[in-house]
Amino acid sequence: MLRGAKVGRQLARISGCRYYSKSEVSASLSSSYLKGHVRTDPVNVLPKPYYGGIHMVTLYTGSSIIGQQGAKFVSSLLQSSRVPVEVQPIGEEDEYFKSVLRNRAAVHVDINADEKSKARALKICNDLDLYVFKTRTRSFPGYKCRFPCVDIQMIGQNNMGNYSELEYSPVKGVVEALSVVTQAGNRKYLEHAFAAAVDAGRKRVTLVNKAKEWPLNDGAMVEDAKEIHCKYKDCLELELMEVEECISRLVTNPSYFDCLFASDRYATFLATICSGVCGGANLFSAVEMGDNHAVFKPLQTKLSLTNYSNLSAYGIISTIVDLLEYLGHRHCANELWDQMMRTMDDGICTVEFGGKDSDEYVISNINNQLKCTGLGGDEHSEKSE
Repeated sequence: MLRGAKVGRQLARISGCRYYSKSEVSASLSSSYLKGHVRTDPVNVLPKPYYGGIHMVTLYTGSSIIGQQGAKFVSSLLQSSRVPVEVQPIGEEDEYFKSVLRNRAAVHVDINADEKSKARALKICNDLDLYVFKTRTRSFPGYKCRFPCVDIQMIGQNNMGNYSELEYSPVKGVVEALSVVTQAGNRKYLEHAFAAAVDAGRKRVTLVNKAKEWPLNDGAMVEDAKEIHCKYKDCLELELMEVEECISRLVTNPSYFDCLFASDRYATFLATICSGVCGGANLFSAVEMGDNHAVFKPLQTKLSLTNYSNLSAYGIISTIVDLLEYLGHRHCANELWDQMMRTMDDGICTVEFGGKDSDEYVISNINNQLKCTGLGGDEHSEKSE
């Protein structure tokens, strides 16, 4: 009797299709690793770009009108905050990666969903090992949220599985796509996610998975999560939930959730649902983080939502708040956030949320009211406390 590979070769001869042996598939995977589709080497880390007490930050604007408008908002907010942060505008895609590698932090305000832009975003995530994606969605009264008291912290995996881009066609009309995950990658993500949840003051984390359908892929992450959770069981509750149940609860009772963990297979569309439930992606921001680099984006940009004609002022402000916190200017970040909440309480609202004001007016109003102390602001706030 024919067994194993012999059966495959015999069937290939009969059907006229090419047979791929185990060694050929392994060689294909190895070549994909060598090409950089799956990161195996550590990221080259340059010295911190801190010149004369000023942080340098990459500002990617692209060539679109939306990107140019977003860049003006970012620059004006940083100038009004008087923080020691200077942006380096980048419009050329070829210079973007080098600038982020050098500056370690970037603000991305362009929205593009074409194949080239997607490839560039994946390259940066892989080459800089930005293995975590974070966004926080919450309800703002009067801003299209049907549910009160919603506050969900999303911490998703960002550069495993589908990000490997491993696909090939063994025969005409047949395509195989591989989702490659590693235990080391899963554990690194989960260690960061649990620590971030504790730092954010969260009490319960929900790991969204399909371990029943994917026992080796999702099942491995579930087992690692249970093991790592033992270190945090005194301050964090771990809940395992199937994707279908999670989606059902998000659209009917989103206030049930506190913090969501998910692999890259589910993180992006769960973030889309969370933002939609809370009023829209144009209210929120996102960040892709690694151990040494971070890229900050309005959630519109992260989700590549091209149905918007412009970048929302609220998403830009939230992005700058995240950036300032990351750079250590927490006092100025809190002040900027308070000013955005003040505009909402004062009834200053853009057209997309039923108001009559423009995004430029919202930004200008906040710029006129900012009271950040700028240089030494965090030290001043600590002394005042």
